[in-house]
Amino acid sequence: MSAGAGTLLGHHWRRHRTALVMLCLGMALFQGIITRVAPSPEQASFLRNLLQMAPGPVLQALGEQITANLSARGFLAFFYVHPFPLLMLAVWSIRVSAGALAREIGQGTMDLIASRPVTRASQVTAALIALLAGLALIAAAAWAGTAIGLFSRPIPEVRATDYLPAAFQLWLLFAAFGGVGLLISASHKEGGPAIALLAGLMAVSFALDYLARVWQPIHGLRPLSLFRYYDPQAILRQGLAGADALVLVGVAVVTAIAAYAVFAWRDL
Repeated sequence: MSAGAGTLLGHHWRRHRTALVMLCLGMALFQGIITRVAPSPEQASFLRNLLQMAPGPVLQALGEQITANLSARGFLAFFYVHPFPLLMLAVWSIRVSAGALAREIGQGTMDLIASRPVTRASQVTAALIALLAGLALIAAAAWAGTAIGLFSRPIPEVRATDYLPAAFQLWLLFAAFGGVGLLISASHKEGGPAIALLAGLMAVSFALDYLARVWQPIHGLRPLSLFRYYDPQAILRQGLAGADALVLVGVAVVTAIAAYAVFAWRDL
């Protein structure tokens, strides 16, 4: 990493460090509390027996998500795709990627940065490192909350290491969104529109994934959503899906490369 990128990385740290600390603490606290309310094996068995007495149409209406969450393992996995952890990583992804380049231009600080011996590639590199490192810390905080919670309240047949692949895939998901955000930021002159566009894309992607799962006529559109490639309960059952991870890595790499190209040739 060049000296210029290192200086810019320090700039990102000073700008975002308070938010990063709060996001990590909030994520760890949330996942730690979830382990305290996870059903014990006896409670899960009781609930499963109740469901077995329910009529078939009722079970179909409840869906696989409900029945899978009756075990402690499934319950904890569900809270890796709960809106709260998704929001925590979305905040960082939007804040850093969509605002990193466009906001500097809109606020006028890009003129000061451009007057120094710092290449445009270094500016994108610093933003990319800040994005990925912050996402890694927040995802690690989620897993740490689970690990600390299970240490203080052991649950039979549930290990903290089982959730490491889910935390890793969660990082990949928002790394992909972050790459999209960097590309958007590289092509905008104001931080506000860039942030709004990325937030809107995330919301549409989340809604499309949910609706495609429950409404058969649009089921074929589900692969268009990045959320389609993140399923912590399936990861818990079958392990990390290489094809899903490859899609997310591909989106992150392609959009990041495009951000370098767009920012190198645009007018500031």
